[in-house]
Amino acid sequence: MRRAILSGGIVLLLAAIVWAGGDPWKSKPYQQWDAKDVRKVLDDSPWGRSVQVEAPWLKGDAGGDSSDAGAAPAGPGGRSPQGGRSGVGNELGAGPQVAVATFIVRWSSSRTIREAVARTAILAGQIKDDAAAQQLAQPVESYEIVVAGPDMKPFQSVDEKILQNGAFLIDRKTKQKLSPTSVKIQNTDDGKRIQSVAFFFPKKSDTGISTISAEEKTVDFLSVVTNVKIQVSFDISKMTDTVGRDL
Repeated sequence: MRRAILSGGIVLLLAAIVWAGGDPWKSKPYQQWDAKDVRKVLDDSPWGRSVQVEAPWLKGDAGGDSSDAGAAPAGPGGRSPQGGRSGVGNELGAGPQVAVATFIVRWSSSRTIREAVARTAILAGQIKDDAAAQQLAQPVESYEIVVAGPDMKPFQSVDEKILQNGAFLIDRKTKQKLSPTSVKIQNTDDGKRIQSVAFFFPKKSDTGISTISAEEKTVDFLSVVTNVKIQVSFDISKMTDTVGRDL
């Protein structure tokens, strides 16, 4: 009897060790994610990638960060890294500073990102567990890619149709481009600034064929707006949770 109890205790201990480490989307259910887990999922995971681009609209800025840096959440789930200026080569005295801005690009139609958004709302006391579960159970008809950041000025002077024409999902292997069927601009609560932009892509072609095949390993997201190019590669082979492939 004592041996059985000890064996059971060892099993539980090993399970606890496994759950304590590793990526949260693999090691434990979203209901047990803390704020740190959520941040990793949203901003540093196969579904949430950050990218820095040259920011010509900041070249006259004498400060280190854009004036809006960190002022608004980076789309669903919270803040993103700040935009600002990068002294590329400057520490070695090799040239002037280059103004850059940081954007977070998220594959927001995935279960993992939706779970992180739901968990954020639960931790903030905005919704209950049951309501979150109901939201997550809703079917997702399109691939949704969200671009967000503290300084969304490149998106400020264009409309959704222009954004739609300048964005693609690109099959790395075949170079085939998939255009979004729609784009949605999300403003901050005061309506003064753009918080995020969501791009919706079809999951199936007109003939019913999956637009991203099961064999696909890498897909690039590209958005070109007001001479600013935002491009992120998503490693499909790593975009899996405990259920399976998660797009």
